[in-house]
Amino acid sequence: MRARRPLAPEGGVLLFVLAAAALSACLPVARPLIKLGLVAPFEGRYREVGYEVVYAVRLAVQEANAAGGAGGYSLALAALDDGGDPAQAREQAEKLTTDPDVLAVIGHWRADTTSAAAPIYAAAGLALLAPNPGAVDLPPETYRLGLPAATAQAALPPGAQVCPPPCDDLEELSWLTQARAADPDALLVGPPLWAQPQFAALAGPLGAGAGFVSPAPLPADSADPGFAERYGAIANGAQPRVDAVLAYDAARLTIASIAASAEDQFAPDRAGVQAALGVSALDGLSGTLGFDQAHAWVSAQAWLYTWQAGTPVLVRVAPGSQRVEAAASTR
Repeated sequence: MRARRPLAPEGGVLLFVLAAAALSACLPVARPLIKLGLVAPFEGRYREVGYEVVYAVRLAVQEANAAGGAGGYSLALAALDDGGDPAQAREQAEKLTTDPDVLAVIGHWRADTTSAAAPIYAAAGLALLAPNPGAVDLPPETYRLGLPAATAQAALPPGAQVCPPPCDDLEELSWLTQARAADPDALLVGPPLWAQPQFAALAGPLGAGAGFVSPAPLPADSADPGFAERYGAIANGAQPRVDAVLAYDAARLTIASIAASAEDQFAPDRAGVQAALGVSALDGLSGTLGFDQAHAWVSAQAWLYTWQAGTPVLVRVAPGSQRVEAAASTR
């Protein structure tokens, strides 16, 4: 008769398995990773915009991960440079659409680059939040974080002259020169790009009596003045401006929509995030963020600033004509 094998080794294996299980329960569990895309000009004449907004989105991602991620998923930022060029914008959009981990994109910060890239995202079912889009020929799937014309107009005093769109080339100030010559006392108003410090330097004496209308305030005028300090801590002391505030709000709204998609479907995906953005609302630094059925920002406020002694000063705030009525809230 064959002798029975001793049970000690098997019992030892069992004890090892139990010990390993107990040890693994004490170790932190890595969360699965998803990505938030950002496309902006990091090279060329508009690079100041790109570097301003990337720190804001990075801050939002860091804060979300520190608070547990988005729906149990860790977030990574995929930031690409379009150089302010439409052809490069299309190329970068193609890169993001082919990465399955990218669930939404914020970009491209200029009218021509946004118009060039938006159809690519729409065809791929990838949600695009377009801050300051300036473009009218965007696919209906695009979420537009810009000002309705009526709201922007409501912020202007009588007699103000508005630079015709796109009016975003600070190195060509022919309109500003002509408008000032025609009416030396008129307030000359441009897009949010005129919040960049180089505007005052380029405009020189013409900058007196010039201003800009933005859907976002400067941090000091926002609902969270402490944002500037948190931003500066990761931006080597750089100061955020209106585009940084809008980028931060856009990132927080997108992250909350990713979390909502995860709750609805157990795992976030592009279709879920696209749908969640349409029914989400967020109390941000710029006010309440939310969209109507046409994916327009329904409660956007117009913040009018004028340049005074090289510093933008808040003149007035025009409230949006509608309020957000969202089916779900991500506050």
